[in-house]
Amino acid sequence: GSLIEQLTTEKYECMVCCEVVRIVAPVWSCQNCYHVFHLNCIKKWARSPASQAEDSNSGWRCPACQNASVQVPKTYTCFCGKVHNPEWNRNEIPHSCGELCGKKRQCLDCPHLCNILCHPGPCPSCPAFVTKTCECGQTSHSVRCGQSTKIHCSNVCGNTLNCGKHSCTQVCHAGKCSPCQLTVQQVCYCGSNFKEVLCGSKEEFSDGFGSFSCQNICGKKLNCGRHNCKQVCHPQPCQLCPRLPQVVYRCPCGQTPLSKLLELGCVERKICTDPIPSCGKTCGKPLPCGSYEFIHTCESLCHEGDCRPCSHTSNIYCRCGFKKKVRLLGGFFLFLIATITFMCDKRCNKKRSCGRHKCNEVCCVDTEHKCSLVCGRKLNCGLHRCEEPCHRGSCQTCWQTSFDELTCYCGESVIYPPVPCGTQPPECKNTCTRPHDCDHP
Repeated sequence: GSLIEQLTTEKYECMVCCEVVRIVAPVWSCQNCYHVFHLNCIKKWARSPASQAEDSNSGWRCPACQNASVQVPKTYTCFCGKVHNPEWNRNEIPHSCGELCGKKRQCLDCPHLCNILCHPGPCPSCPAFVTKTCECGQTSHSVRCGQSTKIHCSNVCGNTLNCGKHSCTQVCHAGKCSPCQLTVQQVCYCGSNFKEVLCGSKEEFSDGFGSFSCQNICGKKLNCGRHNCKQVCHPQPCQLCPRLPQVVYRCPCGQTPLSKLLELGCVERKICTDPIPSCGKTCGKPLPCGSYEFIHTCESLCHEGDCRPCSHTSNIYCRCGFKKKVRLLGGFFLFLIATITFMCDKRCNKKRSCGRHKCNEVCCVDTEHKCSLVCGRKLNCGLHRCEEPCHRGSCQTCWQTSFDELTCYCGESVIYPPVPCGTQPPECKNTCTRPHDCDHP
């Protein structure tokens, strides 16, 4: 309305030349800010270096809003762009064609074209009414076309959540529903432990046997009905009983097939609790003790169950390898404990990494022999000592600095801060000006 009034009364000024825009003068209107300029003025401005955008490929900038345009305007058209060189009519808006505008409105939701006469400035909001649904889709409302605000009702959303089992309990809202916050109880594969997780999360997945492993021994009854599963809590069905007749084919020590023992008169096994026949040979299974030099084996006759503790002796060296002991060991853990605890009393005579001190550690196994003492030598300044770990070679320069000016004795020459610690006063070739107690210079 303001633009129409100013253009009609010839009070609107062109921003480029600062002259009044006449009714019959050709004009150009920016489609971003809707300012009106003389057509010749905007042509000159678009070709001037001052109008060029920062990116040289973007074109020229509008003098009012700095919006970049690629093409330079060449023709005089009405505000809606349908008529070239429109003629002025006393009963119509200056520079308009007098027909319906017909431009698409700026609102993306509005499908209706502008239905007022060709005009300057932005098109007014659409007067039509349309029916829109709220965010949850349960209610409908009659609103102005192109209304950008979302409609919210007072009903509970009720949409299905990410878990696919529960519904949203929030009041009608924008965007996606929040993830389900309810917790569900899960059972482990063996059924002895439980835990709670969020409904719909990845952790809720179950394969029919359970949802997670509790890392305990399964303990379920095997298919034989007499023995329990000794595996760690697992998702798949338990394995067959390892003592079933159809699973066991050899004697306990594994040296002789059961078919050969049956030929020699052994009783055939019917169920898993029947004892496995022994071949009568020495077991010979390797024991967990021993050493790399000599592997200890079980000396008992072929038997079921675990082997007896070892009756052999083993050589145990201290950790630095200087002394050796012979011990009677009854198992791998005793051997391991003895190996770790046995240390000799020999002190290391090798030099440490600094080259100044000896290692002096008991039963030493270190290869680098790093020195843990502080260096303590005087630095180049002569005032401070080195605080680094004891090292080879020269110490680093003193890191302390002074932020006071350092002058010569007469004060003529100055070294400005920062001044490294230990710096001598500067040399001065000027005549000394310090006063004496007497009157002579």
